[in-house]
Amino acid sequence: MGRLREEPTREEVLNFVAESASYGNLGLFIGAGFSKAVLNADDKIALSWGELLKKAAKKMRVDYKSIANAGASYPEIASAICTTHSARTGETFEASSRQLKSEIARLTPWYPSPEQRSEYSEYLAAFSPSWVITTNYDLVIEALLTGRSISLGPDDPLSAPKGFVPVFHLHGVRTRPNEIIISQEDYITLFRPSEYRQIKLALTIKESTTLFLGYGLGDVNVLTALDWSRHVFKSGHGEYPSDVVQVVYDRKPRNSPYKDRNDIVIVETADLSVFFEEFADARAVREKIEGKKRRTVRNLAMELSSAESSMISRFIDDTAYRAKVLNRVAKFSIYVVADFISFLDKCVAETWRRSNPRGAFGGYNENLNIILDTLTAFDLDRFPPALFQTAAQSLQRVARFVGGDLGQSYSAKRTWEKRKGELSTKTVSELSNVAKQYGYGELRSLLKSAHK
Repeated sequence: MGRLREEPTREEVLNFVAESASYGNLGLFIGAGFSKAVLNADDKIALSWGELLKKAAKKMRVDYKSIANAGASYPEIASAICTTHSARTGETFEASSRQLKSEIARLTPWYPSPEQRSEYSEYLAAFSPSWVITTNYDLVIEALLTGRSISLGPDDPLSAPKGFVPVFHLHGVRTRPNEIIISQEDYITLFRPSEYRQIKLALTIKESTTLFLGYGLGDVNVLTALDWSRHVFKSGHGEYPSDVVQVVYDRKPRNSPYKDRNDIVIVETADLSVFFEEFADARAVREKIEGKKRRTVRNLAMELSSAESSMISRFIDDTAYRAKVLNRVAKFSIYVVADFISFLDKCVAETWRRSNPRGAFGGYNENLNIILDTLTAFDLDRFPPALFQTAAQSLQRVARFVGGDLGQSYSAKRTWEKRKGELSTKTVSELSNVAKQYGYGELRSLLKSAHK
């Protein structure tokens, strides 16, 4: 998994995002362009940040044109509106700021129509986001995720009850006007040392695949968080999908994705709904693959948990079949390890039953081969702990019968001498640690000859 390659195809990007959705760490970062795409098909309801400030200034009887200087950022313009209003009315800057935020709240009561909800709810459901972060003040996202989301303001932790998607309004939510972040003075608080929102935003991006929708990446605190995720929190990506993809509007979109100067994968589209349809197709294909995997895991678990004597005997006697089963278990160990431990116990018990008759030393050799195959089927870093302990206990029990003395199995000794080198140095070291911890004397003696 990890990250996308340097020059991915469009199909690779869509599949990567779909894979992240299946993995459970896909997050959506949504800007004003998303609300405009949802609401403005029939009428011009949703407004950009600049349009909001212009209308709010008019409500406050402030001449927007006189303060909207070329090159000024929107937070600077918002501060200028408050300063101008304060000077005209004699109110404090703080009072003017509160009025501006109240006007913003009154200007953003945007709700999708039933038809829009039907269409875009399905699109969002296809993404199965583990979280949503938005710079929007409106509740369009919550309206589309009805009964499946919880709305959070900038002072709330980015957390939600199980089964609900947290929708974190980075700049505030219209239902709590006093928490709205819009002026330069509001933004200053976002950059205080160890500020929760900034650190959490960076870590969330680091630990997820982040898909930017309808957002132009012009917010300095978002860019800072993105930089932190890449350069401050620099630990490796591990085996989970983690990258940043931005969907950008263009009337004549390129088909091939590309990376910008911030190392973000850019996918162009002439309409967000077109991209959503593309993704829905990729997600459907991925869900078929996931469905097949779930059936495979379910069948394997049932096979192991209800194993009959014929399967147990085959696992013991058929080396190729045993390797096939172990390979499947290693591939899906997180799902079937408990069933496999139970199955392994039955197989080991059968080898002990076979060893009961006088002179039946072959059972010890079968026992040893099963344990060695199990110990070599997993990398130690991915070895399920309970299974490792089970294997170590079994190896301790059979160790006393491995040798050339009276009552010991010569064939087991030959197997040990032939195969002990297959055990990795890390595995031998961990087995030695377990033997020392639990007083497994026979196992400690057996391991002394390993890797000599």
